[in-house]
Amino acid sequence: MRNKEMKDRNKISGIFFGLITAVALIVGCAKDKGNYDYVELNALKISTDMTNADPAVFITPDSIALRQNDNLKIKIKVDTSLGDPGSLSYHWLVTQYLQSAANPPKLTFANTADFDAKIPLAPNLYKLVVKVTSNKTGVSYYKTFILNVSGSEWGGEGWLVLQEQSGGSDVSVITTRDGGGKGKIFHDVYFTANGHKLPVGTSKVNVINYATSLNAQKVSFFYPNGGIQVRSIDFADSTRAENWFVPGSLTGTNFQANGSGGGSAAGWEYVIVNNQIAYRQLQSVAHLANTPVFLPPYAGLTIAPYVLNGAASDQFYTLFDKVNSAFVLFNASTGAFLNIPAYAGGAANLNATTGSGFDMKNMPDDLIYAENAQPYTIGNTYWNCFFRNDAGTNTTLIQFPRSTGYLNNFATGRFQLKEANCPGINTATIFANNTSLLPPRGVFYYVNGNKIYTCTVNNLATSTAIEGLTFPAGTIIKAMKTFNSGYTAANILSQGVPEGKVLVVATDETASGAGNKVYFFNLSTTGSILGTPSTPADVYTGFNKITDITFKKALGK
Repeated sequence: MRNKEMKDRNKISGIFFGLITAVALIVGCAKDKGNYDYVELNALKISTDMTNADPAVFITPDSIALRQNDNLKIKIKVDTSLGDPGSLSYHWLVTQYLQSAANPPKLTFANTADFDAKIPLAPNLYKLVVKVTSNKTGVSYYKTFILNVSGSEWGGEGWLVLQEQSGGSDVSVITTRDGGGKGKIFHDVYFTANGHKLPVGTSKVNVINYATSLNAQKVSFFYPNGGIQVRSIDFADSTRAENWFVPGSLTGTNFQANGSGGGSAAGWEYVIVNNQIAYRQLQSVAHLANTPVFLPPYAGLTIAPYVLNGAASDQFYTLFDKVNSAFVLFNASTGAFLNIPAYAGGAANLNATTGSGFDMKNMPDDLIYAENAQPYTIGNTYWNCFFRNDAGTNTTLIQFPRSTGYLNNFATGRFQLKEANCPGINTATIFANNTSLLPPRGVFYYVNGNKIYTCTVNNLATSTAIEGLTFPAGTIIKAMKTFNSGYTAANILSQGVPEGKVLVVATDETASGAGNKVYFFNLSTTGSILGTPSTPADVYTGFNKITDITFKKALGK
């Protein structure tokens, strides 16, 4: 029995030592790399070729900073541990930077080894990813760039110049505030963003500034039977007028005005279409993400295409009722009219020649132009309203502070503008107000033919006008605006903004061979125009036929 146990033990020991020997042999062979071929996984190594990279764009080989709509060029180097990996496939795409953010609308940008494309993305931080796939193994490798897109130069502060072109219209941007510093001109920015022109006949450009805290702004264009709103940072993301309203609620297609008081937390925006007013409120980030439609145009009220309002309470609209020749006061936040009582002043105030008062509910002539005569930063902003009779023989200026309620007892504010003292006033085509002078009275500018007149407002019929600018014979003055930035009072003061102290004029001088121009003229402390067409503060050329101009402030100011 003992002999049998000894034999079993020896057998087990032999097996155990045999296993140890086999393991030792295997380990020994694994270390002997010199005698065998061993295959590692094929790894593609992707890096940035910085040989000709723009140092202003490539902050590091993996970090890129550029402006919206700039062209980006990237060359990459692909190394492989096995030499030639066979043919490669490339795929470039952009994703959101933060996991919680939404992906950009355009993801795929290229399928070539070198990246060469325009970046139309809205200002933000993104990831630019290149996927390189070996067609031999089917394995893909990735390289990620951090892509910081800032606003395009033409998406910030500047003057918008709307122009007619063959087959449509487009807009240029002059990146200057007041002509004090030479700006750049960026042409055809709408086409750059959208790949097509504005519709034929586009004649009006508007800037809508929402509540400053929202950092939001829109630009709208009007054309025959319609309108379009675009994103102000790049002139893309268009929404057409038929989508601004509940289907079936739009009763007319003649779009005439679009704007807001600007800066108010209330955030009311208006549009006048077919001489009727419609409005909507944008006062939150939620409203920006899901823009509300305009309420239907207010039926039963036919108004002149001007809205007297202010940033401090921009839901109160003072409008001019064309049918009843009367001012009306409308509260957009309640959708109700506020009563303007019967005239409560003395009858002598309304005398046609010796009085200077006016009855808001009984205005004898037609409102031909209205514009603020002070910056919107003033609580109850003064407005200048120009009236003319049907025969074109009498022009009157009505000046009063816009309010949220009227007693209708004005004893002053009516100024008779006579041809004897104000040449060409009864056929003046364009008006602009100096907003740097303290009302009442002040100074305004008007166009007649190739001349711009400066009119000093005086009591009764004693206002006087002089030639401020005379352009070459045959010149057509297409647009004229004083510089009204729309900035908050704090930014106007801190940045030294020359509010109301610059006159901007767009001309068609093709008759004299000088083309189409945009001039900047400084205004003196008394409102006089400084310089001449030969010696302006600045002038810009190279435009097509200009139809309208307007200033667009920078966001958040």
